[in-house]
Parts: sequence; C-alpha cells; structure tokens
Amino acid sequence: MAKKNSYDEVDELLNDIKSDIQDTLLDEVLDEVKRIEIEHVRDDVFGVYKPSIYERRSSGSGGIDDPDNIVGEIYDMRLEVDNITRFNDGYGTYNHGRGLADLINDGSTTQGYFYDYPGEFNNARPFIDNTIDEIERTDDVENALAKGLKRRKYDIS
Repeated sequence: MAKKNSYDEVDELLNDIKSDIQDTLLDEVLDEVKRIEIEHVRDDVFGVYKPSIYERRSSGSGGIDDPDNIVGEIYDMRLEVDNITRFNDGYGTYNHGRGLADLINDGSTTQGYFYDYPGEFNNARPFIDNTIDEIERTDDVENALAKGLKRRKYDIS
C-alpha cells in the first residue's frame, strides 16, 4: 500500500493514520493475541487434566483453541478481544450459547455459568487472565503493532 507523499488537509492524514492503525490492530495485533491465548489454552486448560466425562473439540472444530472463536473489534482505537466459544449442546448442559471461555476461565460462579457435573475441571483455569498478564508483561503485542505499521510503510524505530 503506497502512502501519499503530501496531504492537502490534516484530516486526510489523520484519517489515513487512523485507518492504518485499525487495520494493524485487526491483523497483526489480533493474530498475536490469538497466538498468546491459544498457547495459554493449551498450557492452562488442556495441560491441567484429561477429561473423562466429555470429549474435547479439537482446534479448528469450534473449541476454545479455535482461532475463529477468538475475535476482535475496534472501539475508539482500542482492540477488544473475546473468545466466543459456544457451549457444546450435545453434552446436555444447562449452559447455552457463548460463554464456555468464561466458565473455564472463572470456574463455576453463582453469578455466571456453572458446571453440570462435579470434578476437577470445575476449578478456574484462568487462561484469559494469564493471556492478559502476558500481554501486559511482554512487548509481544507492541512488537506486532510496530511490525504491522512498518508493513504499511511507517518508519517505526
């Protein structure tokens, strides 16, 4: 994408910059957040125990590690990411629709979703919280933003 060398109006420049930042957030930055979250799903959720009551959905099949279930939207130049994995209706759970990621992250709560059966999987497995902590602790997301802006011809040092 070639950048304009000059602008007649400051607003044109600002609109181009804003558009490029939003594109970068929804492309390179979202991809990096997905990578980090999927890593935490595998370590913090799948690595904790093997299910005996149900069968996990594999990656790409609608499970919590499916990249298609990790979505982002831009609000006021800020990327908000959500894991929209739906409960598996085939298991006869009382929970329906989106919310599986919240249940796994928080465990059974009186104000949210709950597990239908007792077991070690009822404990919180905070993969979302750990994803946020890693993003705040490392420069991975900032590096993804810089990489995306460089790809769009911005000189980022």
